[in-house]
Amino acid sequence: MSLPEPYYNDDPKSFAYPTVHKRWPTIIEGAIRDTEVAASDSHKQSGEAILASLNTLLSDFKNDAVVAPFTEEQIALNDDLVHYNNSLESLNKKKKVTWQTGPWLYLECYLYQAINNFFISSKDTFWNTFDVFEQLKNNTFKQSELGVLELCRRYQILNHQIVQSDSIDSDTLLELFREFIDISLWGNATDLSLLAGNVTLEDIKSVQGAEVRKKNEENILVNDTETAWNQLTSSGTSSRIDIVLDNSGFELFADLVFALFVLDSKIVKEIHLHCKEIAWFVSDTMPKDFDNLLSQLKDSQFYPNIHANAQDKEALLFLSQQLEKYVANKQIIIDSHRFWTLDYNFWYIPQFQDLYEKLSKSDLIIFKGDLNYRKLTGDLQWDKTTPFETAIQDLSSASLPILSLRTCKADVVVGLPSGVNETLIEKYLAQGNEIGEFWSSSGKWAVISFNDGKK
Repeated sequence: MSLPEPYYNDDPKSFAYPTVHKRWPTIIEGAIRDTEVAASDSHKQSGEAILASLNTLLSDFKNDAVVAPFTEEQIALNDDLVHYNNSLESLNKKKKVTWQTGPWLYLECYLYQAINNFFISSKDTFWNTFDVFEQLKNNTFKQSELGVLELCRRYQILNHQIVQSDSIDSDTLLELFREFIDISLWGNATDLSLLAGNVTLEDIKSVQGAEVRKKNEENILVNDTETAWNQLTSSGTSSRIDIVLDNSGFELFADLVFALFVLDSKIVKEIHLHCKEIAWFVSDTMPKDFDNLLSQLKDSQFYPNIHANAQDKEALLFLSQQLEKYVANKQIIIDSHRFWTLDYNFWYIPQFQDLYEKLSKSDLIIFKGDLNYRKLTGDLQWDKTTPFETAIQDLSSASLPILSLRTCKADVVVGLPSGVNETLIEKYLAQGNEIGEFWSSSGKWAVISFNDGKK
């Protein structure tokens, strides 16, 4: 079977086009500002070399420079770059790769490896572990104070209900699982009505609960949540969920609340969280971002309004203590692997034996977010009615049960019923947008796609 072409940066009907012309320069300009701020007197001279590299990269975007292979000196510091050079050599055989015309996903991955290289190559060790996006991550999470408080309150009430209940029937657990999947999918954009303070476990199964669920799911175009639940619970002996994380901050916080629920309710015994090892796509979670989040929740200066109210502070600290308890008991396990920051599609996971063996122990592997979905599907120009199992290629038979939670923020979408794409193009145009195809990049719609890995 011949595969579709990838999305290219010079296609005006692809979201790649505004990304390379607007988003990437904005990201680099922000990185330059934050590096300038961090370059105090003692690190000013070493910081100048990094700033020069960032400015050159910015100029390369704007001038459509040919993308150069990484040098031997760079590879000596990071041998992952060999993979990028091999891919670039293959791509150049078809057409010389430039920043404004090359394949979108490959160049976006290349971009963050290049930025990482600027810092790890500095002779000043201050810069070697510097996360140029950390300030942006922290500021964004700080603005989520109300959402954090809301989830802390909901979680505290639900935890007490679970603890006080002798047993929770499977229908109620399914509805709660749906709710937390939605929260993990949408973050603070979801309706938390099912977890309102006056709602009991019985209310969750009520007609009113069903109406809230229907409203929350209106813009989920594919929803395999129940299929994934059936897979997870069918044997009655499930022990582990893995989550390949996306963004740090509030999205990570929402993922952790989901983890607390499945552990509290004994759906599984442990959760493995997979992080990136380098600063990646601005906001992706690194292991230190998890540690930072735990510290930020307890820091009265980070969330002063929550800490100023005794009841709110209690809810916040209760959730924090629960997280720390599960971490100490090795029921929440933080993991990372170099594979997640290579330019490969996830079809290659079985070829990385150590990672594949780890994931093979999981009862459900949840891939969070847009980038992970793009890598699952190869970021190729699949017809949008293409089955998910076709688009994930070798993973469909790799014995890995995969659940992808993705709000649509890039072009590739698969598994849609016939006619849905055409309807959404017309709807998006009718809303006053210039390019109807950009509905799939707007973040207003989502897909929850499952494959049991047993094709």
